Amino acid sequence: MKKATAFVLTHESDPRRKDKSMSVIALAITRSLGRKGVPVVRIHPNRLDRSLSSRYCTRVEISPDFYASEEGLLAFLLALKDRYAGTLLLIPASDDCAYFVAKYHAALSRVFEVVAPGMAVMANIIDKKAQYEQAQSLGIPIPETYFPAALEDVKQLAPQLTNYPYVIKPLVAHAWRRAAMKCISHGKKGFAVHNAQELISRYAAIAQGDRNVMIQEVIGGADERLFTFLSYFDAQSRPVGYCIRKKIRQSPIDFGYCTMTVSCHDEIVAEQSIRLLQGLGFHGISGVEWKLDPHTGIYKLIEVNPRAVNTIAIAAACGVDLPYLAFQDKIGAGAAPVTEWRDGVKWIYLEPDIWAARELHRRGKLSWRAWWQSLAGTSVDAVYAADDIRPFAGYFLGFLRARMVRLWQRKHRPLPAPREVLGSGHIHLGERVDVAPVPQANRR
Repeated sequence: MKKATAFVLTHESDPRRKDKSMSVIALAITRSLGRKGVPVVRIHPNRLDRSLSSRYCTRVEISPDFYASEEGLLAFLLALKDRYAGTLLLIPASDDCAYFVAKYHAALSRVFEVVAPGMAVMANIIDKKAQYEQAQSLGIPIPETYFPAALEDVKQLAPQLTNYPYVIKPLVAHAWRRAAMKCISHGKKGFAVHNAQELISRYAAIAQGDRNVMIQEVIGGADERLFTFLSYFDAQSRPVGYCIRKKIRQSPIDFGYCTMTVSCHDEIVAEQSIRLLQGLGFHGISGVEWKLDPHTGIYKLIEVNPRAVNTIAIAAACGVDLPYLAFQDKIGAGAAPVTEWRDGVKWIYLEPDIWAARELHRRGKLSWRAWWQSLAGTSVDAVYAADDIRPFAGYFLGFLRARMVRLWQRKHRPLPAPREVLGSGHIHLGERVDVAPVPQANRR
């Protein structure tokens, strides 16, 4: 095999972070390539990501944060050619990094084999309005969607809508994952609104942090109607490998991130996804999400993710190792396309899946017995792997530590200070409780 090194690029969404984080995308890519004997170098602004501890990560390069200095990160990346021999691959592992790589694609391509598209393609994907316009031009079904520019537009639109509920979502998805927006987004992909007044008030609150949003119909049906086409397309937009998975649960349960999914086949999802990606001229690893409308029987486009998604590990588990296929393509190994895979392979992100199950149970939509039975046959966990235990060990110990801290704080939380109810002589702790007057001399 030709000497080559894969560089997996991740970013820091919170520059003030002190606790540990976990990039399950980068971890899956690192494991996929490392298990095949490919040297993997992680590029990250700090050492706070637990996925950096993977045994398959041969080196960690602490880089400038591109939110602090794009030019600094670009110079850092270009200088790597002087320290590493052979073919250098660059794989972005987040929307933010995919956008950065697209922006500087020409310069980076002089040093790296870049597993991502350039800005001409990315501009039509990263912004949902442009993405939907491109999809419509290709005959791809999309949900009923509106793109207001200001609050006045929403005030005019809200009374005219007849298909409530709708959902408010960002035009640029990763904008809501940055630390500055989390006080508004609360970790959600979108917010459901059920009437005109709720739409206006919710938009007004969101617009304080981000006015670049869309208003979209909520397609009914269970999470199992959500399908994702996972793939790698080469520089000529030819499919080198792909598979399909359908969602089982997500967290938050209304508009959240997948916590459990299973591989499956669906000819319509495959055909529409290939037509869309080739029409966009896409190159790289991606995840195209669809939802089957129960009223029309039409698969409608939810979004194109122009990079590997959280569930990328299910692809290798069901027989389509997308990161390794990308690696082979970039070093000119000439691997045959892989377009067949096993159905019924499950992927789970256990901790958030427990929280999703808990909320579904509270709403009467899932019994604990049914949740336990759904775990049967799970093939791959987002974090745990028997051959790479360190990321899970750190993650699990961090989870236990956080739970213990919360329990200690709850146990030692000070009671509200007693206050005298004026004119009564009674002591009030929280709710009012009438007791016999306490003599002044005995009060503390």
